[in-house]
Amino acid sequence: MLGDLFIPMEMPEPPKESFFKGLFGGGIRSLDREELFGEASGKANKSVAKHIPGSMQDMGARVTSSTSEISRAHKMVLERGEKLSQLEDRAERMRYEAENFSSTAHELMMKYKDKKWYQL
Repeated sequence: MLGDLFIPMEMPEPPKESFFKGLFGGGIRSLDREELFGEASGKANKSVAKHIPGSMQDMGARVTSSTSEISRAHKMVLERGEKLSQLEDRAERMRYEAENFSSTAHELMMKYKDKKWYQL
């Protein structure tokens, strides 16, 4: 032939898709348990948590301050709850007094409804 448009060639194997690309990339792909947790996933690094910075006294001081902050926050929440219940009681009392005032004003209006100003 005079010229070929394509040269016949064997296609290479497609690259393996990474786990995170499959997870976040939006492609639908079933996850294999062996791929996630098996030998192919690798082992955890043993030196990750060998050294924790700071001493035990520093840790104790931080725990103490955290505990005091939590107890202070708890106390403030309880105080706020008490104030809210007092406010609710006052609002209920105010509603009752408003209803009482409304009914008294209505009775007074009905009493003087048919009277003229010079009859009062």
